[in-house]
Amino acid sequence: MSDFQKQYALWDEFLSVWPASRLATMTLDDYSQAGSKDSFTYWIESRLDELGSIWGGSSFKFGVFSRKDTEGKKSDSKLSYSDTHGWYSSLGSTAEEAFEKVRGFVVQVADWAAKGNLDAIESFDHLGEAFKWKIAFHYQNRQMPVIVDVFKRASLAVFVGGTASQSMATLQQATLAKRPEGQGILEFGRQVWEAWSQKNLAIWKLSHGLNDFSADERKHYLQADLGVMHGETAKRQGKDFQEVPVGDLFYLCHGNDSLPLVGQFISAPEPCDKGDGWLQRRYRVLKQNIKQGGYQGSQKGWTPNYRSTFKPVPPHDLPEFESTLLKPFFGTDLAELAALAGEPTEAASLGDGVVPPPGATLPKGNPRTATCFNRIYYGPPGTGKTYTLMQLLKRDYEPQAASISPEEWRTQLIAEKVAVLKWWEGAAAALYDLGGKAKVADIAEHRFIRAITAANGANRNVRQTLWRTLQNHTVDESTTVKMKKRLSPAVFDKTVDSVWQFAGDWQDACADLVTLVDQLKAGQQDAATVQRYSFVTFHQSYGYEEFVEGLRPVLNGDADAGEVEYEIRPGAFKELCRKARQAPDQRFAMVIDEINRGNISKIFGELITLIEPDKRDPLDGSKPPIELTLAYSGDKFSVPANVDIIGTMNTADRSLALLDTALRRRFDFVPLLPDTRAVKVPDEPHSAPLAGLVVTTDAGEIDVRRLLKRINERIEALYDRDHCIGHAYFTHLWSTTDGAQRFEALSDTFRNRVMPLLEEYFFEDWRKIRLVLGDNQKPDAAQFITESDSHEQALNDLFGDDHGLDSYTTQRRHQLQASAFANPAAYLGIYQPLA
Repeated sequence: MSDFQKQYALWDEFLSVWPASRLATMTLDDYSQAGSKDSFTYWIESRLDELGSIWGGSSFKFGVFSRKDTEGKKSDSKLSYSDTHGWYSSLGSTAEEAFEKVRGFVVQVADWAAKGNLDAIESFDHLGEAFKWKIAFHYQNRQMPVIVDVFKRASLAVFVGGTASQSMATLQQATLAKRPEGQGILEFGRQVWEAWSQKNLAIWKLSHGLNDFSADERKHYLQADLGVMHGETAKRQGKDFQEVPVGDLFYLCHGNDSLPLVGQFISAPEPCDKGDGWLQRRYRVLKQNIKQGGYQGSQKGWTPNYRSTFKPVPPHDLPEFESTLLKPFFGTDLAELAALAGEPTEAASLGDGVVPPPGATLPKGNPRTATCFNRIYYGPPGTGKTYTLMQLLKRDYEPQAASISPEEWRTQLIAEKVAVLKWWEGAAAALYDLGGKAKVADIAEHRFIRAITAANGANRNVRQTLWRTLQNHTVDESTTVKMKKRLSPAVFDKTVDSVWQFAGDWQDACADLVTLVDQLKAGQQDAATVQRYSFVTFHQSYGYEEFVEGLRPVLNGDADAGEVEYEIRPGAFKELCRKARQAPDQRFAMVIDEINRGNISKIFGELITLIEPDKRDPLDGSKPPIELTLAYSGDKFSVPANVDIIGTMNTADRSLALLDTALRRRFDFVPLLPDTRAVKVPDEPHSAPLAGLVVTTDAGEIDVRRLLKRINERIEALYDRDHCIGHAYFTHLWSTTDGAQRFEALSDTFRNRVMPLLEEYFFEDWRKIRLVLGDNQKPDAAQFITESDSHEQALNDLFGDDHGLDSYTTQRRHQLQASAFANPAAYLGIYQPLA
């Protein structure tokens, strides 16, 4: 029986165990049960792994899951835990309640799949992308398939010549259009993976060499599924071992004696019990060896017979790697490895407070390869743009420190707080971390100095810079440093054998640096959060220098005392991109408030092309599609694929139609309009924010929702939709006690916020403002703005008898009536006739 026949048989077995008719009645234990190999989620993720992998990521991708560990965990607003289960808090207060919703989601996707409704599956945001398409693949009509078992948009895009910014539904349809008539869907899926793997498969050699590991150690680490390596090696192999992202592949060898397996990293590096400096990474086994003995082919950096520890297989060597290693030693090929590896998928957002707009694609899966997005939230004032944005940032770009690995936390802290230090500060921090005594070579190799070097551009002699910095900040009484020019603070000295150490009042001058290094040594705090976004506000004078890079004056730097130097400093966007490159498996966001107020061409400069998703650096070791030379520094620059750009714009300030054309082409636009719905939408906790909000008065109940709805209908008729009034102007009324207190708050809102806004919108055209407020239909006492004729007598009083003016052609008089703000009838009359 061929491999494909076995896979079709496995697919049949799954459908016999889990027919579509069973989904609606499955129990929570049927869905997920730790240790069971018959649960629905175990089938989907593990037993059907060779029919399209969705391996990896958090178990929260299933919405609710049975916990393997019984360690106590605290629930919060996003994640909930019981002794037996974990689930998204937004789905319910118990695991059973959450499961009721998730089961309905699964049933719905399976039904759409059977009907071939890809658009419905695409727009369904309650399950993660890979998970829902994996379910849909298995429940489609196999005789008329519409989905191939590839759930990475980038892979499909390579096959059809599209871009990863296209929707999964679009790419699936384009891919299936290329399926040869009569070819099985699994055979065709392998063909798609083949096209992807030849171009994009990242695989490394990892050697547990005979000189570094005893036979018992090799056996121990092999049984524990641990890849082990020293963190500091020549030719940066140890650094590469630490930095390759979770999900990358490798083959393990013991020198050239044996090649046990092909694996996939599933954890970040952590200290190993082998000793100081040794690191370990957990992996899962993709293929065991089928052939014993050593490799006999050519000798290259990635081959077992080459004395290297951790080396990548270059793309141009992949065919040779396949024919000389994969097929003879592991009985597999690149396409099957790519399919087995799949894409590590993170948990989906299951309605945790911010519901994505229809058609919006949130980052899912491996953040390094997931489709980045450029998005602008736009709408009138008061529609919740800032609130929606802050919820999005808190959810996707501000994780709890406890949820990330210690090494990732340290890397992030170094990128944020160490990389921006001055050279003397970096030298002092590194020296303190090294125990207070070190040679320049040791300081230069310290990760603090490497981070500062990367932040300032690598085109400088680091050791020479350190020597000059240390000497400039040496204490005056030093007998080993003869440099005349000394700068403050003086905190270093050198021994006769060129070992640098602290001197003078270094404790006071370096107190903040000591605190920072001690914080790094102590490790992360559970209550802390990691911020993976930058926030800027555009305005008329905001420019390229602030956003990308520019010259900045430097005081008290490494120049002569009292002098001012100018140096090139990165702007907010370039700095964020630097941080993002140091954490390629995490997503970052550049948040731009009031994006329409800036001069886009002036601010973005040459980067306007680089921000397009298909022009981004994929961070997989391959060359970026486009790389430009920056104007000031001359550095080569590209935008990382793990950076999202999110903007907001107030349409009342400037019409969307007037926005820079280059920007409009490169951004998705998501409208946020006044929400005056009367009924909340299930699973949208923030929908219909004014539903049921009334103000009780002696004249009757004022329905705030109906009042705002009628005002906006009139504004749209007299002006346009972009100048409506948002619901946020009135949501604060919920926090006041109904009755006199709430009515006073409503009155203040109308007097101090609504009325000035209407005056601005209509340029004090009081006649239109009267129409918006319905004053033309109210009794005089209930009118916010009263209108009176310019009678003949009044004209005579103003201009004398012989004025020649016709009272019908002169302007009518309008006057703000203060007493109306305290009259409930004035508000009731806006949306209903008054008796």
